[in-house]
Amino acid sequence: MRLNSTVKQRAARTISYLLMPTTFAFVAFLLLTFFTRQHTDKLTVAGVSLLFGAVLPFGYLYFLLRKEKVTQIDVPIRQQRTVPYLISVVIYLIGSLVLYIMGASVTVYALMVCYATNTLVVSLINTQWKISAHATGASGPLTALALTFGWLLLPFFLIVILVAWARVELKAHTPAQVVAGAFLGIVLTAAQVEALYKIAGAK
Repeated sequence: MRLNSTVKQRAARTISYLLMPTTFAFVAFLLLTFFTRQHTDKLTVAGVSLLFGAVLPFGYLYFLLRKEKVTQIDVPIRQQRTVPYLISVVIYLIGSLVLYIMGASVTVYALMVCYATNTLVVSLINTQWKISAHATGASGPLTALALTFGWLLLPFFLIVILVAWARVELKAHTPAQVVAGAFLGIVLTAAQVEALYKIAGAK
């Protein structure tokens, strides 16, 4: 029993680290950049979207870890999450503006807008309740990809369940917190992506 528990903990920690929100951002922005029509150079769009969508948010979090402002890279203490969340919101908003100005397609800058909005909502909820950013960070981009490429991507939502299990297994969240995080990511992202696609005439 002890061995099984240890193996489960190691597996959960590996999943939690490998499938952080920035991992999903990295994959989602690459797919949206190279498999949808862009109005400017795709490599430039990819570089900018990855910089603002993944590299800078993770880099700031790593900076806080090195400065011992957070205890772990996944920031398990709720009170330590507010500052990185809000800084990330600013980064995402700047990224959205840059992508829009440079002529990136709505499929790319819409996701960046979603990251800004979803993170802000998660931050506000986090002041009172530790909703799972991992679950939101998994379900949000998967929803954007499904709305863009079709619901044949639905089986990939099983990854959200895997992430949720890992966070609960590590006692980082309760089942209610991961379910709420996943639901929030799906609903907010779907509403924003559909609205922005219609405004831009993409659908």
